Order: sequence, then structure tokens, then C-alpha cells
Amino acid sequence: MLIASWVLTFSLIIGIGIYAGRKIKNSNQWSGGDHSMGAITLGCVFAAWQIGGMAVVGAAQNGYNLGVSGAWYSIAGSFYFIAIAFMARTIREKMPGDSVPNYLQHRFGMAPSRLYSYAWIIYGFLYIPMQLKTVSSIIQIAVPGLNINLAMILGLTIAVLYTSFSGMKGASAVGKVVCIGIYVLLIGFVAVTLPKFGGFNIMMSKLPEEYSSMGNMPTQRIIAWIVGGCLSTAVMQSVLQPLLSAKDPKAARNGAFLGYIFAAPICIFTALCGIFAKVSGADLGDGSTAFAWTIKQFSSPIFAGIIFAFATMIIAATMATMMLATGTIITNVYKTDINPKADDKKVLKISKITTFVFAYLTLIPSILVPSTSITNMFLTLQHVAAAPVSFSILVGLNWKRCTKQGSFWSMLTGMIVGIVWMCLGLTDKLEAVYPVVLVSYSVGIIVSLLTDKANEEIKKAA
Repeated sequence: MLIASWVLTFSLIIGIGIYAGRKIKNSNQWSGGDHSMGAITLGCVFAAWQIGGMAVVGAAQNGYNLGVSGAWYSIAGSFYFIAIAFMARTIREKMPGDSVPNYLQHRFGMAPSRLYSYAWIIYGFLYIPMQLKTVSSIIQIAVPGLNINLAMILGLTIAVLYTSFSGMKGASAVGKVVCIGIYVLLIGFVAVTLPKFGGFNIMMSKLPEEYSSMGNMPTQRIIAWIVGGCLSTAVMQSVLQPLLSAKDPKAARNGAFLGYIFAAPICIFTALCGIFAKVSGADLGDGSTAFAWTIKQFSSPIFAGIIFAFATMIIAATMATMMLATGTIITNVYKTDINPKADDKKVLKISKITTFVFAYLTLIPSILVPSTSITNMFLTLQHVAAAPVSFSILVGLNWKRCTKQGSFWSMLTGMIVGIVWMCLGLTDKLEAVYPVVLVSYSVGIIVSLLTDKANEEIKKAA
């Protein structure tokens, strides 16, 4: 019954996503460039993107290992939605098109645009496997005995089915369904399961004292989630693309606020799932299977199958948003560098094909990503890849003296510092976002000041 209810539920949700894309006729509708998204829909898309595997499997893992402080991931990590809500009007007015590379090319020229595009493609190539790891742990519980590689292929296929066909239309339809559904199901599950342990206080009394403290998470990591989110996630293609898809600046602003309201509380419930597993005495190693184990252990097969389906789909929705963003960037590279004369029909076809092919190529690195500490690994990669571009966007939108040289070198040096920091294993002592932001902003400002006058003199001489 568990497998049957799981398959039936996610099949219905996928069907909704595919149905939403049935009327797509041009590339703007596929990428969201038609500006048709309302505030509630945008809020759900944002929440579905943020919740994903890290807030379900990762936060449950933190709950198993740390206790209630596992809830910090969504409370602090979603804060960037508040930041982009205040920036929504400026971003909408000053960023043309539906992609960050378009803005960078328009504002700074081809070099920063190309650097961001290729860095993002590499980032997406490494990001999707991390989400596949989390979704595979759920699928393997739903379908006992399934090989992990087959579980990852199945999870990827679920996301690809509606993303490559329906684009932003499918992402918005699925986002609404899974965002509402996962809350209803988890709240119901916690309400039924908590009394089995005698209530919250009695349950926590059976665990080490630090499990009851929100201070059990390193403070510098919480601050890094807030700062890193505002300076990295907020400027990612996968976040800005939905923001630019809103029907007007007001819808964009309100949708961003709703994104935080919808996403922030989720880890309270998923961390509790990890705590349920811990207090039960389950030996789950690093805790990466805590969510799936708890749901199966304390639910009926039918209810467990439905929860697993929604958890599978909300992680798939996160992968779908990344696939869509990467597909949009690859399409932009195609239009800019490969076939500038391509008509809209050709561009739409390329968007769908490249999204499909790229998604399956990410299976290659999937086997190399370890399951331990997936939350911290994911955030480190995000800070290294995305934070360096924040200077070009946040400063570039508001400072006229920001130059193309400053943009390019701020991105390049920030990425290099982040990679070196990660390779040296220094993230356990200090999150990579701190040195990355310090270097990229310092270099961006200094180079811009040095080259601004030179650029003006060249213009006058011409």
C-alpha cells in the first residue's frame, strides 16, 4: 500500500505540472518572461525552492544530531526573501529579460556575463546531485530494495518530466500543490506522533540537554546562513528568474515576503522528525535517513506513501527550479554565442532539449557526493558559486561607478578564494561566505575606482 499510494500521489502532481504547460507556445512563456505570476504563486514557488531536500532530509538530519536547533536552517536560511522583497522594484526596473547573464551583458559587457554563465552551469552540475542524494533516501524507503543509483534516476526523471516540457508554468503549478500539501501533512504527522512520546517536554527530557537548545547550532553558521543567503541565494538565477516572472513589482515584493512566511517554519517540523528518530533509539549513523525512517515507523503505509510522495515532489520542485534556471542560462549562451539568428521556435526547442540532457548528465557526479553533512556541503558550494556575483548585482544596480572590470574581477577572485577555502577544509572553522564576500567586494570596489576614470578618458578620447 505504501508504494501504491506513493506512486499514485506523485503521478497526480506530475500530471498537474505537465497539464500546466500544455498551452506554452513561445520561449518567454517557458522561461517566465511573459510576466504572468501572481504574489501567492510566486511565494509558493519560492518556498518550494527553499524547502527542497536540505530543509526536509538535511534538517531532519540536523534534528537527529543536534536537536531543535536543526530548525535554524529554514528560519535563518530563508531570510534572503525579506531582502529581495525590499529590492524587488529596483531589480524589476533595472534587470532586462529573464536571466542574470542578460543583465550582466547589458550592464557590464560579455566577459562578466560569460563568467557567470559558465560558473552557474558548473554549479548546477554539482548542485542537482546533492538534491538527488536527499530524494533518493526517501525513494529507497518508499520502494524497499531499490538500488541508490536507480532511486536517483527515478527522482531525476520525476523532476525532468514536467520541467523540460512545462518550464516556469509547470514549476509554479507544482510549487503551489507541494508547498500547501507538505505543511498539511507534516503538521498532521507531528500532531499525531508527539503524544506517543508523552508530549514535547517529556520527549526532550530523554535526550541530552543541548538537544533542547536553539543555541546548539554554531552562531557563525547561523549568521552565515543569513548573510550568505542575502549575498548569494538572493542573486541566483533560480531566485531572480521567478521574481522577474511576476506580473508587476508589487506582486514580486509581496511574493518574496510570502516566500519567507511559507518557507521559514518548515524545519521546525522536519527537525522534530529527526528528534523522533533519536529519542526512539534508532541507530541511523549520520542521520541522513532520519526523516524517511521516522515517517515510515510512525505512520500507516497509505499515509506514509502520501508524505513520501509530497516530500519527493518538493525536492523535485527544487531540482526543477535549478534545472529551469540552468536551462535558461544555457539557452542564453546558445542565443548569444552559438546561434544569434535563431528564431523563437528554435530557442524554445533548444530550451527543452538542453534542460532534459543537462539534467541526466548530472547523474555522473551524483555517485561522488557523500551523504554526510549534506546541508553544510550544499551551503558551502552555494556561497562559493553565487556570493561573488552579488557585487555585480547588488552594487551594480545602485552604484554608477561600478565598472565591467570591477564586475569581472570581483566574481573571479571571489570564486577562487571560495574554492581554495573549501579545498583547504577551512569551512568547519569559518563559513566560506565570509572570505568570499570580503575579497569579492574589496576587489570590485578597488578595481572599479581604478578603472572608472580610465574608462571615462577613453570615452572622451574617442
